Amino acid sequence: MRLQEISHQGYRWINITGPDQEMISYLSENFHFHPLDLEDVLSKVSYPKIDAYQDYLFVILQFPIYDQARRIYKRSEVDIFFGRDFLITINSGDLLPLQNFFGTCQVDDVARQKFMGKGMGRLLYEVIDALMDYVFPIITQKNELIFQLEEEIFETAELKDMIQEIMILKRNIINIRRILAPQRGIIVELGVKHHSFIPEELAIYFDDTVDKKDKIINQLDTALAYVGVLEGANESLITRNTNRVIKTLTVFSVIMLPLTIVTGYFGMNVSLPFQNSGHVVAIINGILAGIAVLMIIYFLKKKWL
Repeated sequence: MRLQEISHQGYRWINITGPDQEMISYLSENFHFHPLDLEDVLSKVSYPKIDAYQDYLFVILQFPIYDQARRIYKRSEVDIFFGRDFLITINSGDLLPLQNFFGTCQVDDVARQKFMGKGMGRLLYEVIDALMDYVFPIITQKNELIFQLEEEIFETAELKDMIQEIMILKRNIINIRRILAPQRGIIVELGVKHHSFIPEELAIYFDDTVDKKDKIINQLDTALAYVGVLEGANESLITRNTNRVIKTLTVFSVIMLPLTIVTGYFGMNVSLPFQNSGHVVAIINGILAGIAVLMIIYFLKKKWL
């Protein structure tokens, strides 16, 4: 466990990274939080939620982080204990916006006054808003990747099978949406319900964060629909190219079929026309060439070539 604390005008912000049993003991001794909440902090399977008690709120939020090795977005959890004069944020340390925000308040007197001087409710909003703003560049990067895939599929002369890249992108968009979507109700509740902890005038701020979340979800839905279009287009182009190759091979096979019959016929060990002629090879070759030319002319007339 790594614990850092900022104090300002009677308010405390404690940021804990790497939660472990030592952290549970510290919180139990100094704040007397409900044991079920402390259990949720260490649980590997948690879901976004908000629990209200007489003297504090317990909030679980989750945000996407990128696993470079697996090329997938996974969830990173932020556990928040929020009281009238304290804010405790607990995370594994991989959410850089939260760490950077805490570090700024730690070293910058102006930032500390701006974000902590107006009460814990305003600080809670600023933390959640910073984490929400962190998602927008991720959405922008996904949109840029969609445009790159579009160019690869429609504007590149050499046809490539982009299905793996498309499916990775589609999976990541779905994962990001699945992580963020369930938290809308929590942010709404923070703004409108718990006025004993969060002043009523902050409702408009949390409403703005809800709007940001809605924009993110809408952009993800649009991106997912467009990726579906790219997936269908890629499959259609690959299928069309495959059919063209099969068609060409089939045409050549059909042309070769009668030629095989003729050569097989003249290869039989029986008396056949022209077999004693000195020009039998030329005659057979002429028959083969004539059949091949006639079939090609027929295919061209039918527009099969």
